[in-house]
Amino acid sequence: MPSVFHTLYRPALFCLILAGISFLLNGCLIVGSKEYRITLRPDNSGEATIRFIDILSEADDTADVSQEDFRQLIEFYLQGNQLEKDNPGFRNAKKRLYEENGLLVGEIRFTFDSIQTVRVFQFNPTSPYMYFVGSPLSSEQLIESNGSYGRDWMPVVFWPRGTKELYVKTRVVSDALYQKSLLPFYREWAGRQKSKQH
Repeated sequence: MPSVFHTLYRPALFCLILAGISFLLNGCLIVGSKEYRITLRPDNSGEATIRFIDILSEADDTADVSQEDFRQLIEFYLQGNQLEKDNPGFRNAKKRLYEENGLLVGEIRFTFDSIQTVRVFQFNPTSPYMYFVGSPLSSEQLIESNGSYGRDWMPVVFWPRGTKELYVKTRVVSDALYQKSLLPFYREWAGRQKSKQH
């Protein structure tokens, strides 16, 4: 079973390992790590926040396409609705970009009606919640969670039935030859936005 954030955020946010949108760009957006926080209600609807930490442009050669990648990050991720189109279970989505600890971070918060939207699985009402993290060969590898990790041969995080807060953090592994932070572009863009407000 593919994980929510391998499907939502299908390893490609754009070739995008950010948000699982596989746009064909000259370059590719990737992140250093991702955090998933899910709050469940008794009927298994709830709210989720996904943070994409350290957003980078990457390529398989030395061509610098980072400026174009940033433009598409703004156009498709922040100001566009591609995420909502690709994930119709997202409700009331709110997105933002910001700087944190010298890294560019993207965040999406949304509500959902079913745990299927966030690819959390429960076999029956008495079963634990389960989330597939990915094998050691996948692009995402578990860093930490408030659940119990199966093993490398069972890459699933489990939470007891009735758990209200699910948390997973993964790191994203890439073999790309070239990576560049998009933070400088964000700072310039944010400065322009701030000037427009005055």
